[in-house]
Amino acid sequence: GRMYTGHERQSYRMTQRQRWMYRSCLLGVLFAVIAFTAVYWYFNIKSRIPNELVLFQDRIENIDFGIPFTQVRVDQAEAELAQVSIDHSRKVGKQIQFSMAGPLAVSAQKCGSMQGEVRLFGVIPCKKITIDIRKEAKVMPVGNAVGLYIHSDGLMVLGTGKIPVSKGNEKMPSYNKLQTGDYIYEVNGQPVVTIQDVSKAIQKNGAEKVILGVKRDSAKIKIKISPVQAQNGTYQIGAWLREDTEGIGTLTFVTEENEFAALGHGITDADTELLIRLQNGGLYPAGIDHVVKGKNGTPGQLAGFVQLGTENKLGDIRNNTSLGITGVISNEQYQFQEDKSCAVGCKQDVKKGKASILCQLGDKVQEYEVEIEKINLSSEDNKGMEIHVTDPELLKKAGGIVQGMSGAPLLQDGKCIGAVTHVFVRDVTRGYATFLENML
Repeated sequence: GRMYTGHERQSYRMTQRQRWMYRSCLLGVLFAVIAFTAVYWYFNIKSRIPNELVLFQDRIENIDFGIPFTQVRVDQAEAELAQVSIDHSRKVGKQIQFSMAGPLAVSAQKCGSMQGEVRLFGVIPCKKITIDIRKEAKVMPVGNAVGLYIHSDGLMVLGTGKIPVSKGNEKMPSYNKLQTGDYIYEVNGQPVVTIQDVSKAIQKNGAEKVILGVKRDSAKIKIKISPVQAQNGTYQIGAWLREDTEGIGTLTFVTEENEFAALGHGITDADTELLIRLQNGGLYPAGIDHVVKGKNGTPGQLAGFVQLGTENKLGDIRNNTSLGITGVISNEQYQFQEDKSCAVGCKQDVKKGKASILCQLGDKVQEYEVEIEKINLSSEDNKGMEIHVTDPELLKKAGGIVQGMSGAPLLQDGKCIGAVTHVFVRDVTRGYATFLENML
């Protein structure tokens, strides 16, 4: 055979080394791609699994999550207690196991709650899931524009500021003492409900330290502040305060117990964007004068008036949460009517495709066509669905979704499945909707 010179042998060894390094790099890249794909796939699957699954008593739910390689295990004793029946399930020890890959018919005869665990390939723990079985629910979708008036649980602190006490001299007595989002409910032990109440108490107190009763998060605290005399002669503490809040939104539904829900999102302060702490509030009729048409970059709005006054009150607002406002309807004209009611659709009932919304853009409520484009089953906020306005009349009148339309009920296949919550500023024909089960 051929004999290699020393130089040729060295070149040959270098070529072998280069080949080994090249193959090692390829394997490293391959493993990295496989690892990235596996992690991406894992978190993608996890995001598609709902944190909570709501079922209604004595109603067969046809569920099709379409999530491959996933199995759910629930405690057999809990399932038997609720008398749950699940297609294609099997017993594994003291648990019941079923797949999330294909269609399932699920029913339960008793209300209750079960905790389940989702596993990939039946082995790898992926996510915890709560299965809630509730009493069958009916709602009356509404869609009327309503006025909302909220009495805050005290006077909300928007921020602190400087007080000019003499030429070129300023003081900040509340700085690092009061915080944005605090609620002042008393001054020197005396309850206050208006900004005028606070001002009177401070003027009476003069330059002496004033003791403020403040609600901060879930705690009640006392804060001492020394008022300063401003150039105009008044005593001030240098805090910006806000009293009550009012606005226009859309009434989503009324239940058989005449409880209502509206907006699909909470009422927040315009300056701080914090959820307003509610003491009490009222629901009032609203009239729509005209619609300010939205355009990309500038959302439109419903422009109208609210008929305040005890004689006009439709109901009482009891709760203000991130998923909407709720309360009780007292006006008979707005109370539950069986012939206008429909079943509640849970998140697993929602499908991509055609749907409709009810909203008031003039003298009466009308139904407009929309398209459900995206569904996020694991969403726990008010952005579980993305919708697209396709109705020519609604596009002509409003340009899409406008401010004040929040709470418009979303209907599909004869069920009320959600409510409009947000508009996309860059594309006002699109927006978010929340699942109705979040508002119940």
